[in-house]
Amino acid sequence: MNFRVRGGGDDRPVEFVFAAQDDLVRLAGWRSPEKLRDDPHVHDALEYCQLANKRWKSYRAIGRTAASVEEIGRAIQKDASAEVVFVMIARAAWHTPSPILGFCFCRRTWCHHVVLDFAAAHPNAIGPAGGEVHGVGAGMLYSLVQMANGIGVKTIWGEATENSAKFYVKTLALPNIADHFFIRGRTRQHCLQQFKLVAWR
Repeated sequence: MNFRVRGGGDDRPVEFVFAAQDDLVRLAGWRSPEKLRDDPHVHDALEYCQLANKRWKSYRAIGRTAASVEEIGRAIQKDASAEVVFVMIARAAWHTPSPILGFCFCRRTWCHHVVLDFAAAHPNAIGPAGGEVHGVGAGMLYSLVQMANGIGVKTIWGEATENSAKFYVKTLALPNIADHFFIRGRTRQHCLQQFKLVAWR
């Protein structure tokens, strides 16, 4: 699926797809300008890249990763309570600092929920740090809810950090968020509606 972002004064398309092993290697190579390295949002993004790469390797070693909806389906068919890890990436060939604009590291849980363990945008796409590309985080979140809806997932939940809580409040249209959030019920419907607005046709 595709969503739109704002870059260089224009709307531009971004693919939201399952990551392959090579994509995780590219994520570990994310860099930022020296002037942004002390920005807490950029610091978090670069840290999450490293953590996602390490955790992916651990799950891959025990055969619990998926790189498509079909692979998730096969894992569930084999074991209804299977916990499967997958990574979704926002890919844009036009973004020269890195073709990967952002990622979501997720787990399908034993009760068919999705946990968003890590999510980050490239330093060039982080608004509070003065990034040049806007809409990556919201586009990924709404697209993730759309993808999860397609496989019958009714709840997505995750941890909000001090740096990300305001983003989730705004994007999920919730009055306040502490250190966790749940996307279900009306919040889920809000995200599905917002996906229709950001989708690239």
